[in-house]
Amino acid sequence: MSENDYLIQTEGLTRTYKVGEREIYALRGIDLAIGRGQFVSMRGRSGSGKTTLLNIIGGLDRPTAGRVRIDGRDVSDLSDREWVRLRRQQIGFVFQSFSLMTSYSALENVDLMLRLAGMGHKERVKRSAEVLELVGLSKWADHRPYEMSGGQQQRVAIARAIATHPAIILADEPTGELDTATGRDILSLLRQIVDKQGATLLIATHDLTVDTFADSVYELQDGQLLSATHAG
Repeated sequence: MSENDYLIQTEGLTRTYKVGEREIYALRGIDLAIGRGQFVSMRGRSGSGKTTLLNIIGGLDRPTAGRVRIDGRDVSDLSDREWVRLRRQQIGFVFQSFSLMTSYSALENVDLMLRLAGMGHKERVKRSAEVLELVGLSKWADHRPYEMSGGQQQRVAIARAIATHPAIILADEPTGELDTATGRDILSLLRQIVDKQGATLLIATHDLTVDTFADSVYELQDGQLLSATHAG
């Protein structure tokens, strides 16, 4: 694979935190190269560093050392404003706790993301309907989160994440609040989105079920990459 085929690259990525006099390593020199249109599992127990890794790739946290490249562009030193612009254009987020606006309907939650991205009204109406149909929630467009099951709320969160056609989707424990069957449905949906829309998906998880859907599985422990397996 050539350099141009990699959408996400990290070099020597390190993140430390100060706890009193102690220095805690969340990441210890992570080197990654992830291709376009890949479904990637970042697996590890709590405290392994997987969430920190996703947060740094998405610009929600900054590395202590090392570099991050997205689509060949070094984004390590972007300003907060530049990161906001990049996230709105290229990165979608899915969280374990759904993180929906509780007073907004499913449609309004998706529309809000499109408004933040600067999309016009007619485009927003069309795109919101498209992504809700894609995740199987057209009939629930006017319902608020508290009127939905956990699985339905996560589908709204996915619709919101993909609404702007992001190149990258970062999902932190997206099945963590769901029962096994619903979790598998969500993973199947994410697999379809990767295959149909060509997005690159990174999931931070301790759920072994994710492995059956992923193209690549990276194992993290104590801030280090222990192993990587690839489908095929």
